[in-house]
Amino acid sequence: MASFLSFLQNLGLLIARLGLGGILLLHGWTRWNAGVQEQIDYLTQFRTPYAEVAAWGAIIFELVGGVLLIVGALTRLVGLGVLIEQILIIVYTNWYKWPPTLLNADGTYKGGYEYNVAIGLLGLLLFVMGGGAVAIDRLFRRKPPLSEDDEESAPRSTTRAA
Repeated sequence: MASFLSFLQNLGLLIARLGLGGILLLHGWTRWNAGVQEQIDYLTQFRTPYAEVAAWGAIIFELVGGVLLIVGALTRLVGLGVLIEQILIIVYTNWYKWPPTLLNADGTYKGGYEYNVAIGLLGLLLFVMGGGAVAIDRLFRRKPPLSEDDEESAPRSTTRAA
């Protein structure tokens, strides 16, 4: 049963990584094709500090981070970056929707930032859990050193020196 749950966890992390990586690539590519200046103008209307740096940073991060997530490299770092990016997006572009409710007083939908919350939580998940078994990150993990108990129970070599 434990191996089945481990399989499900690794499958879920793979699907989450591929999905978030695809979303990042799509958003980065869309921003790039629309033109960096359009992104700078969009951020400037909200008085985002350093709008040019933020626009270039978002585009580069989303393109590179999307590829890294898809292959499973630097998953925890990219997950943290996604979380921070989404927090900054909410702070700088959704502040005017305050108070943070999804409905207006008359019951109509106001929302607009719940997508960023969901993507940020997905970044948090990957930051905490890592990329799973099917990730390049796994190739670079150090194996824990054997303790004395493990050394005693480890199989001995059957070859003899000549």
